[in-house]
Amino acid sequence: MTQWWKDVRPGDIGVFPALVEFDAIHDGGAAYLLVSIALPELLATLGGEEHLADPAFWNTKRVYNTDSFIGAEMLRRLIGIISGIEHKFTAPSDQGADFLQRSIVESFVLALMSALAPASARSYTGARTGARLVSETEDYIDATDGRPVHISELCSALKVSRRSLHRAFADTLGIGPAAYLRRRRLSAIRSILGRCDTATSSIGDLAFEYGFPETGRFAAYYRAHFGETPSETLRSRSVSARSVR
Repeated sequence: MTQWWKDVRPGDIGVFPALVEFDAIHDGGAAYLLVSIALPELLATLGGEEHLADPAFWNTKRVYNTDSFIGAEMLRRLIGIISGIEHKFTAPSDQGADFLQRSIVESFVLALMSALAPASARSYTGARTGARLVSETEDYIDATDGRPVHISELCSALKVSRRSLHRAFADTLGIGPAAYLRRRRLSAIRSILGRCDTATSSIGDLAFEYGFPETGRFAAYYRAHFGETPSETLRSRSVSARSVR
């Protein structure tokens, strides 16, 4: 496909302000995934980012060529989310819907960042050290009482960019913030399974609520982290509960 005489590849991103027309020349089959979101709502997920949090950026019509690897990963994530939605029979809670929306937007944001000039190298925000940012992250998540926290929420709350947060976690814990948040969500699910609280919902629904729309990928993460499947955790807790009685 050609957009304004510029070749567009799979995974590239177009930014189109509301009510603005755009032209394209199609050569063969083409498919779009469209996300429409109000500007204030979008900017609320981009706290800590400099130019992306600037309304002027989103009010300028343009097509961005993303890094091919990151673009492919964006498409994989989005396909997984769509597949998870299609196989879900019950509507998500407000908590699940918010996390889902953030996940969709984040897929585009990460791909878009790969197409932009890298941010200038800076130290952590203000007088913060990497360890301080990690500590603030832990405190913020602890205060949510087990609710799943998305990285976009965390960056907005702490007023820190994704790159700075990633550097802080890599320097302090040797893992990225996304992996850390995933482990926290997995631990929250394990805690719920340990209380046998899935009588009214399936493990798949529980995983979806905590940001895992792909059940196969969720099960793989869970087993790698805990050495057993979610079903095995639930069965072992159910047996323990019956033995206590």
